Amino acid sequence: MKKEIILATAFSAVFSVCAEELPDSLKHVNLNEIIVSSTRVTDRAPIAYSNVSAQQIKSTNTAKNIPHILQTLPSIVAYSEDGSGVGNTSFRIRGTDATRINVTLNGMPLNNPESQEVYWVNIPDISNSLQSIQVQRGIGSSTNGSGAFGASISLKTQGAKPEAYGEASTAIGSYNTFTSTIAAGTGILKNGLSFDARYSRVTGDGYIRNGKVNHRSAYASMSYYTDNQLIRLSYINGIQHTGITWEGISPEQMKVDRKYNPAGAYYDDAGNLHYYDNETDNYYSDIVQLTYSNVLSDKLSLNVGLSYNHGYGYYENYKSGKKFKTYGLDPQVINDSTYASSDFITRKLMKNNFYVGNFTLNYNSGKLNIISGGNISSFDGDHYGKLKWVKFNNNIGNNHEWYRNDAKKEEFSVFGKVSYLLVDNLSVYGDLQYRYIDYRMSGLDDDLEDITHRNHYSFFNPKAGLSYTFDKSEIYGSFSLSNREPLRTDIKESVKGGNNQRIKPERMFDYELGYRYSSGIASFNANLYYMRYKDQMIQTGKLNDVGYKLMENVPKSYRMGIELSGAIQPVKWIRVDANVTLSQNKIKNYTAYYDLYDDQDSYSFVSQTSEYLGTTDISFSPNVVGSGILTFTPYKSLSLVLIGKYVGKQYYDNTSNDNNRLDDYFVTNIAVGYTFKTQKMGEIDLQFFINNALNKRYVGNAWVSTDKFEDGSEIVYTGLYPQATRNIMAKLGIRF
Repeated sequence: MKKEIILATAFSAVFSVCAEELPDSLKHVNLNEIIVSSTRVTDRAPIAYSNVSAQQIKSTNTAKNIPHILQTLPSIVAYSEDGSGVGNTSFRIRGTDATRINVTLNGMPLNNPESQEVYWVNIPDISNSLQSIQVQRGIGSSTNGSGAFGASISLKTQGAKPEAYGEASTAIGSYNTFTSTIAAGTGILKNGLSFDARYSRVTGDGYIRNGKVNHRSAYASMSYYTDNQLIRLSYINGIQHTGITWEGISPEQMKVDRKYNPAGAYYDDAGNLHYYDNETDNYYSDIVQLTYSNVLSDKLSLNVGLSYNHGYGYYENYKSGKKFKTYGLDPQVINDSTYASSDFITRKLMKNNFYVGNFTLNYNSGKLNIISGGNISSFDGDHYGKLKWVKFNNNIGNNHEWYRNDAKKEEFSVFGKVSYLLVDNLSVYGDLQYRYIDYRMSGLDDDLEDITHRNHYSFFNPKAGLSYTFDKSEIYGSFSLSNREPLRTDIKESVKGGNNQRIKPERMFDYELGYRYSSGIASFNANLYYMRYKDQMIQTGKLNDVGYKLMENVPKSYRMGIELSGAIQPVKWIRVDANVTLSQNKIKNYTAYYDLYDDQDSYSFVSQTSEYLGTTDISFSPNVVGSGILTFTPYKSLSLVLIGKYVGKQYYDNTSNDNNRLDDYFVTNIAVGYTFKTQKMGEIDLQFFINNALNKRYVGNAWVSTDKFEDGSEIVYTGLYPQATRNIMAKLGIRF
């Protein structure tokens, strides 16, 4: 910590010599906002949305990934594999999983084009580089990248500050969690240049066994301002090494030790249990963005962006008793003994390059606002596997490669958004988007099956709405349609099955009706939604061997509900925020499919069998989700925040079987902050966090797989993800 303080002080001193007051002309032009104007909405948009500021991000969080930072917003359920929220984390919005949530960073697509998900663990501690976040629920407005089915999230990194600054912080907490961050910036110099940089480190053991994390991240930005232009070059680097935690634990094992994790377990020749120490998920991420913004006139502005995302990563696993033919190898003969099976250490690797270019043109005359834009991207990804070690090895070379396949995905999209104030109180909104996707795969998958295939998708996504304001209130309504393509995993499984039509693109019709009220001391929002699907892709409850959620098309399904949220600040030092979502999430005429085997001894696959179940609940879609925040600020420098989160019962498959259901839970967090100023060291922030203060033992996620046999019996395999019990974090920060 001492080293970080010295560095931050030195940076601040050097930068402050060069920094001068921001020119008056720049004070009236917020060039930074042009960067994200195409992906965000403002008041009078007929869309349900929430904004989160940098101060809100930092005041109630430390070391957590974005899903846990956003979990108090309406309709959001966050969970983590390691239980602590520091390792692999994800969320669902309105019951929709992360593969259907569009995420942009400074207006550029952030979702991986193949999995269509953002793996937050791959860009650790990105929250410390953010200036703001906007979450749009439902289809939302047109954006860049993969189609938004449950929500879209717009992230905006920090812009240049008027004056030089330096910051350093460190935090320590339960499970040996430790974080340290240093940041500094020049402010905007006399010549219009500014430089900003941040570096952070996060380490810890996680709540469950092998939930260890060792993360590093860096952010650097160079900006150039003139009276009406901004050019910014930014770079984000993420390095993560995380213990594998996707297997979960059985209900029986959780009764014995809820921190247990079977990853890496194996037995030696004497029958003794061991664990492979390097059972890990590793990823190296580099994101480079170049943006150009220009206020062409008092009504017209332009934004152009280029982005390059490079990723390299691998899973390393210990595999016990696997047959050589699984890896395309012949049995090994050693000392006149023939071995058909062996233990292996495997690596499944991937490399990808993602290139993006886009532009937006914004015309605003007061009554009429037009935003038009386009996006073009190219993705190239390689997937391959290597054998790092083989127990019985006679003639297998080092790092033997047993499979390789590659994919190319290219996308082109254009959109136009128009809002027009018909009269003083009534505005109309229209939004048209066209997307074209060309996705090609070739080569062998890890099971040595050929997955060569080519897919073309062409989608038209219209949206329209009305907004009427009166007094301090607003009523709005909208209709939206969106289409999206299947994921890589779903397509390749369909290709292997020999039925390329089984996995189809999905379509959603989104109807929204809302009311907003805002006064000096209170605000209230009510939003009704009905999302009707054709061929919705939903989770089956099963995982593949590397933790991917398996999906299936269901012809007819819907999600409908009401989102209520509000805030009141009766006096200056007390504020109450609360929200609740009440919903129904149903599949019509659902048929479940199971693998059928001959008997439990030979376990030979026979065929698939099915069971018609009628109307059932969609997996991972609780009917009640709510949160509340009580903030006390008795003094300007002191704050006490009490946070409560409730998640109702949810099924983890689509059968509505009560045996496959997670119990509801209510979790309380406490955050205390105190800031004081010093003459020599600037401002010092002290924060203390108690997570899960009531020590609730709950499970945040699960998977299930059922095998049936010809004699009518069945075996159910279940994996549960217990979340951390009471834990604490303490943080010290210094700002110059």
